[in-house]
Order: sequence, then C-alpha cells, then structure tokens
Amino acid sequence: MAIWSGSLNIRRMANIGFNHDLSWDAARDQLFGGDLLVYSRRESTLALAAHAHRMAQEALGPEPERAQFELSVEEFIKRVGPLKSRFTNDAVTKTLVRDVLVSFGCDLDDTYFDVPRLRVVPHGGYLSSGVSYAYKAHRDIWYSSPTAQVNWWMPVLDVTPQRAMSMLPGYWARPIANSSSQFDYAEWCQVGRQLATEQGKVDTRKHPLPQEPVDLDSEVRIAGTRGDMLLFSAAQLHSTAPNESGVTRFSIDFRTVSLSDLRSGKGAPNIDNKATGTTLGDFLRARDFQPIPQDNLQGVAA
Repeated sequence: MAIWSGSLNIRRMANIGFNHDLSWDAARDQLFGGDLLVYSRRESTLALAAHAHRMAQEALGPEPERAQFELSVEEFIKRVGPLKSRFTNDAVTKTLVRDVLVSFGCDLDDTYFDVPRLRVVPHGGYLSSGVSYAYKAHRDIWYSSPTAQVNWWMPVLDVTPQRAMSMLPGYWARPIANSSSQFDYAEWCQVGRQLATEQGKVDTRKHPLPQEPVDLDSEVRIAGTRGDMLLFSAAQLHSTAPNESGVTRFSIDFRTVSLSDLRSGKGAPNIDNKATGTTLGDFLRARDFQPIPQDNLQGVAA
C-alpha cells in the first residue's frame, strides 16, 4: 500500500493507523478525533470487491476498467447507470456489507449503514459528471450527513495515487467557506439523484462546494489494493482525485452510524456545515436491514 502526500508541510498532522487491532468503540474515538484508519484486505472485503467486479464485467465486459476506450460516452452512461443502481439495491450487496461489519467487530444491533455505492471514475476527461461525478473537495456533513457518521471506502481493483481519493486532513480543524447552506437533503433526493443519468458533460446539480481556493499542502492519497479499507469521519475534507492513470477507477463506499453515538451526541466536530435535512432515514440496521425507528431519533442531533 502506498501513501502519496503533496507536501511535507502538513498543517494538521495526518495520523494514519495501519491494521491497528482496535475495538469498534476505540476506532470511532480515533476517527472522530480526525485520524484515518487503513486496513489490509480480508476475506469479507475481498468478497464485496469480487461481487462488484462481477457486476461490472456483466455490464461493461471482461475488463471493465478499459471499457471507456471501446464505448461512446452515451453508451457508457447507459450501462453504468443501471450497474450502479443494481449494485446498491442488490440483496447480496447488503449481506456482504454486513459481513464486512462483522469482521470489524461492529455491534449489528447498534450499527446502521446506508446503502453502498459503486463509484466509477473514468480516466482523463472522458466523463466527470452525472453517473461518474468527480466530487470536488467536500465534507460529507455538507451533504446533510450526521457528525457521528463513519465513511468506509475500498477499491474494487488496485489503485495508484493517480486514481486514488484525495484526503485533506489539514482542514480537520480549519473551516472553509462553502455553499452547504444552500443544500437540503430532501430536495437532493427529489431532484439531484434523479438527474444523474442526464448529466453528460457538465453536472448542473446543486452540490455543496468550497467558496474559496482549497490549500493542497496537506493532501494525502492512500493507494490501496483490491479490498483494502480506508475509514474516515464524515467531517474530513476529501475529494475525487483526477484520474490520470490510464484506466477507469472502480471503488465502493458506504457509511455507518452507531445508534448509541447518536443518542449520546458522540461524533466529530462541525466547524463549517450549514446544510439542512438529514440522511439518517437512509440507514439500515446491520442485523436485519430495518430502518432507524423514527421514535428513537426524536431529540437526536444529526
């Protein structure tokens, strides 16, 4: 596994833990303090990656990472849109995510996860909007995620720094001007998500974005292999690194919250988010895939 840093002048030291044998409670404490946790592939993560790869092959051919060079952008969108939806909504996908949570020691009755997503990031300027939107620097809390949320990210196929994700830990305690005050999650569900397959060259959806230049001095890219897992807080600033690697990047991400954290108010600091609404209605209990009971969320801070 390789780590690429844009500069040694990191304003907030990027503490990165590798394969630490932590309880899930201790892991969340570190993540909510701004650390990044990286774990090598294990049986459960490899099974999830293999499941996604099989689906990608069915949709795009035996080498899905090279399909962009054989297909028009329109045909690529036509195939990738249903692929992403199928992966997210597939019952096997949810079961495999639960297996991952078990392997990390999560309490299945306390842990809730949102539906996993398959990200498809082509090489070069082929496509960076809609179904392959290249996320600008953002915190997930700008998209109405709770501060108690943990983000899980893993490559389906090996990645290099040229097609990894960009983490910006220098902004952990540093506010940045942004447009999150204009983001409402209910509106996003009704409008934004429905427009994804219509966004060909330019993404016109109302994403929350930085409103000042982003300082890349603290940029870190973790280039893992198939099935390696990166964990970070929803309050970490991060973005999609420009893919200049020569092949399409396939990755999986999902998010978890612990009901006990929501009830106790445990989570990361919120230093610059003003989004409205909450994503909590999307989360499913790991034990049985049931949603968070609404009566249990009364008075809970998102």
